[in-house]
Amino acid sequence: MTNNKQQIIAEFDKCPHCGSTRKFAEEVADEQREKGLMGKGLKVGIFQMAGPVADPSKISQMLVGTKVPIISALLDVCMDCGTLYAVRLERGEASLSAIMAQPRGQPPFMPPGMAR
Repeated sequence: MTNNKQQIIAEFDKCPHCGSTRKFAEEVADEQREKGLMGKGLKVGIFQMAGPVADPSKISQMLVGTKVPIISALLDVCMDCGTLYAVRLERGEASLSAIMAQPRGQPPFMPPGMAR
């Protein structure tokens, strides 16, 4: 990848627990679309987790502008059983200067097994 555009890696249309296709944020978004307050095709969820996949101890050694991978997961809740699950997984890349501009107190997302 050579640009900042996010690439969709996977989408999940059914709850992994009960198989329902009813999602909380998506149902609210559908109501907004019916009122003409929201465009079609916009994927919504109740929460999005995102961040760089980079070793925090190495970031200070990287040049400003260095590209690092960014991953994100859009989450929603099943309306039938209440399970919180990922509805979309994406990846992309961002320059180091954009990552360093994140507000303080918000640590970069670290995948399991990469804890400091």
